[in-house]
Formats: sequence, structure tokens, C-alpha cells
Amino acid sequence: MKVHIQVNLLIAAALYLLWALTLFMGQEQAHPLLSTGPYDAVANSMFGASMFAFVVLFIIGVLNPIKEIVYASIVALAFLGLVALYQMFLSDGMPQNPATFFSLVITLAVAAILFFSMIQAPVAPARRRPAAARRARPAPRKVRAIPRKKASRRAPATKKRAKKKAKKKVRTRGRSR
Repeated sequence: MKVHIQVNLLIAAALYLLWALTLFMGQEQAHPLLSTGPYDAVANSMFGASMFAFVVLFIIGVLNPIKEIVYASIVALAFLGLVALYQMFLSDGMPQNPATFFSLVITLAVAAILFFSMIQAPVAPARRRPAAARRARPAPRKVRAIPRKKASRRAPATKKRAKKKAKKKVRTRGRSR
């Protein structure tokens, strides 16, 4: 599904890039394609800028198709398509020519394909902790403190004598007196 979403967003980006470049480079030639009203350079430039914004949105969606960006693209395409549909067929503000008609068809088709692709896309499960972190950890053991012997203040030679004396006691214990 990810590839389908990326391809459709790329198609929409190419279409809107073509319209944006046309509106910036050849405003006077593009105006009759989009409007039956008087020519206005500012309105054409603003519409071209919005087309570039759509292109950027779609390219971001192609590079990283997270669901929020794809849903924003679906809403933008559907809204623009519905407004063009209204302008073309109900208010007669947009002429019905092949360029606008095919742009309208592509826009609404891409919006529908993206919408149905997102409905069918499996929802990723919530992130789980790694297996090592999920394992039950044993309770820490309680360790008894071993009492330390008090440090003696004897000189090293005296310590040696005390060790020898202790060894003698061990030897003599087994003998009877």
C-alpha cells in the first residue's frame, strides 16, 4: 500500500507542479484556461504559490508517507477538486476545457485512491517494549551484611605471632592432654 500511496502523491505533485509553473511563467496564457473573469496578475501568482505549497506537501508525503500527511493530502485534493467542480459546472466561473477537465478528473481520482488506500492500510500496532524489557525481572535478593572484624592495631610482627599461635591451638585441640 505504501508504494500505491507514494505513486499517487507523485502524480498529484507532478500535476500541480505543472500548473504552478504555468501560473508563474505564463500568467496571461494560463489565465483563460482557469477563469472566465478578468485577468488579475496577483490572483494568478497567489494561486501558483498555493500550487507550489501543494507540491511541497505531496513531496513530503512521498518521502515519508505517515498517515497524517496522507490524510492532509486527501483533504487538500478533495477540497480543491470539489471547488473546481463547483466553479466549472455550477457557477460557470471556470471554463470547461480539456486541461481543466483532466486536471479535475486526476485530482478527484487521486484523492479517492488515496482515501481508499488509507482505509485498507493495516493499522500498525502500538509500539511494544523489546522482549528483554517485557520479561519479568526477579525481585532483588536481600543480602545480609557480614559483620566485619575490627581492625587490629598490632604491629605486623605481632600479627605474625598471633597467626602462629592460632595454628598451634588448632593442632593441639585434636590431642588429648
